[in-house]
Amino acid sequence: MDREHRHELKHDKFVDEIGALSLRARANQRMLYGIAGTILAVAIIVAGIYFYRGKREDSAQQALAVAIETSAATVGETQPQGATGPHFKTEAERAAASERLFKDVRTKYSGSDAADVAGLYLARTAVSKGDVKTARELLEDFVGEHGDNIVARTTRYSLYQLRIENGEAAQVVTEIDAELAKSDPVLPGDALLHLLAQAYEMQGNAAKSKEAYRRITTEFPESPYVVDAARRAGQA
Repeated sequence: MDREHRHELKHDKFVDEIGALSLRARANQRMLYGIAGTILAVAIIVAGIYFYRGKREDSAQQALAVAIETSAATVGETQPQGATGPHFKTEAERAAASERLFKDVRTKYSGSDAADVAGLYLARTAVSKGDVKTARELLEDFVGEHGDNIVARTTRYSLYQLRIENGEAAQVVTEIDAELAKSDPVLPGDALLHLLAQAYEMQGNAAKSKEAYRRITTEFPESPYVVDAARRAGQA
């Protein structure tokens, strides 16, 4: 597989999965950087779902709000005129401060919804550092806690992509084949086929990769992946 093709394979479709399951959105970023950004997007979605659920988690939610505000703080020698909230001179300082705060939420409020959201932000940070092991553990924790809801599904998609990118393509192929045989798989069929095509492509099996892409175009003509699948299958 040539270098350019490998870079194409790394394009993150995590936001595509959010789209396939809810908003039908699309994304076109490289895989690891894309996963980092889209984990953040999902974290924001989750925060919106859980953010003021009840008084039981008020303290946790307030701590999470401070961490989120810190992660979005302005950066530069001076704070922009009219800006409020925290400010840091460098990206590294901001990242370190927000990471510490998210870890505090996870430690002090373990088991809370706020802690779960903080875990997604920390997964994003881990991916941006190239720490796939930590990111995977955090995403697996979230999936384990939240079962089969929309956000858990998108997180599961991202986990498959991380595994494909990091040497588990053959195992992912086996698992996805098993899921496709089920009447109620863990992800929609078009999403599973998209992952299957990526896994075969990572293995250098162009024929099977194209076959998986072709199946998307024939079995799921309304899929948000269909245009990309047709192009990769050589049909466009």
